[in-house]
Amino acid sequence: MTVISATGNQALNTLVTSTKSLTAVTTAASQQQASTAQSTTVMIGQADTASPVYNITKPALVWERSSSDLMSSKLASNFSHSGNAARFTGLGAALLERFTTDSSSYSQSVMKQTSAQSTRSAANVAAQTQLHTKADNQINLSIKTASGALVDITLGSDDDGLGVQVNVSKGTLSDADRKALAGLAEGFQKAIDGLTAQPPKLDLSGLTKFDTSVLSSVDLHATLGTTNTQTLDFHADANTRSVKSTGVAGTVDISVDMSKRALLGTESQQKQALNSYLKQISSAGNRGNGDESLMNMFKDAFTALNSNYGETATTYKSGGAEPVYFSLTKTDKNMMTGLADFTASVSQTPVDSTNPMRPDETDTFSYQVSQTSTITGTGTQDRNITQKQQSHLAASYHASLTPGLKLNLTNDRNSQNYLYYQIDDKAESTTSVQYHKGALMSASVAQSASNSTHIQKYVKGALESDITTPEITSKTTDLLGTLQSAWENNAPRMSFRDYLNHQTLPDLSGMVLMESDAAQLKNSPSLV
Repeated sequence: MTVISATGNQALNTLVTSTKSLTAVTTAASQQQASTAQSTTVMIGQADTASPVYNITKPALVWERSSSDLMSSKLASNFSHSGNAARFTGLGAALLERFTTDSSSYSQSVMKQTSAQSTRSAANVAAQTQLHTKADNQINLSIKTASGALVDITLGSDDDGLGVQVNVSKGTLSDADRKALAGLAEGFQKAIDGLTAQPPKLDLSGLTKFDTSVLSSVDLHATLGTTNTQTLDFHADANTRSVKSTGVAGTVDISVDMSKRALLGTESQQKQALNSYLKQISSAGNRGNGDESLMNMFKDAFTALNSNYGETATTYKSGGAEPVYFSLTKTDKNMMTGLADFTASVSQTPVDSTNPMRPDETDTFSYQVSQTSTITGTGTQDRNITQKQQSHLAASYHASLTPGLKLNLTNDRNSQNYLYYQIDDKAESTTSVQYHKGALMSASVAQSASNSTHIQKYVKGALESDITTPEITSKTTDLLGTLQSAWENNAPRMSFRDYLNHQTLPDLSGMVLMESDAAQLKNSPSLV
């Protein structure tokens, strides 16, 4: 690149002179400094009138291996851009799609040549190794096949390099393995694209869609950035799924237990429960003033981990040295949420600098929600099923007295005009089902919700009002009574047990779902 600066007619004369002499001068300068790969500086024209001309040489690229394949071309193209989103575009998908034609290991990297050392110098080899193991931005996908083979895929990027690696170990890949691996290409790339987006997203649903009879587990780990680092740890197998992601905004942590497949409901039942939870998560975010991007990450991850469960079951095997087997019926599932058990939480990074006059007034957001199920008893004829759902929201934040006006709280009392909210909400729903000698003896759901809103109003730094508004509601619904009423109305000639086993039952699954809004719970209709 040539940069020339002058003024008036003198600028034109200098430009012509410089253009004519540029080639010769640059060649001479290059011969004098052939021992270095640094850019050459050339002065053109008289010292008192001419501006400097810079001939900038792009740094050479160092490749780990021959760069004639398609993957290397993709690396070269991506390396010409900056930013993780552009650097990693299409790489994850390409590495998995490669298994359609090639099941061998692969390693490639491209770096800027920052010194006159040879391409195979110890420093370059060390830098290449770091790209595959400890780059500033590292993504690793680890997949275990049911046959025992392990596939590790790594993407690494930093300012001066970009690398990818595929390592196949502990066995060989069958045609079914290779097809299943390639089938994850789109899901892997979407996960990468989400992580590198601004703000980041958790698009993980594509990594849960695999046949566990072919691939036994999928793990994704990522660390992006050396400051304001974004991390991800994801795991999925036949019985468990989990994700934990941390970043500037906060932390998302979700774990799903699919081992009790006998309690999993129909697809429509699961969708109903999932939508109910997502609605309550959104309400918690709005009520607690949660960070929008963080709440979206939480909802996306919650949806991904609670979708594509795979096959359900009718038999549950308890743990212990002497396991007990339980056969569950459609009646049992009809009184459950249909979802797998889970624990999920989202916590926002606290902000303690909002109000310098009152530093104890921190802006916080924390939300937890869970479902746990237990199946006990001596066997199918005498079984007890309990399913408990719980949620807790704790949040605090500042708001302007004038809606839409941005707060700017300082030590000046004239700026101290605001509302300080403290939110504490809890909800619970517990479904209990009991059988004795094969007969349904009791079935009920107990629900409760409490909402507490504490608002302090300050005007010019003085506390003008301090109000706490609690709202508490609880109710119990007799599910057995509802089933008996339906039996008496629809099939009184058959036994109650036959009715439960052979007739279409009223849908009770929606009535057992937790409701975190006390007012909504209070006004919801009872079945009996």
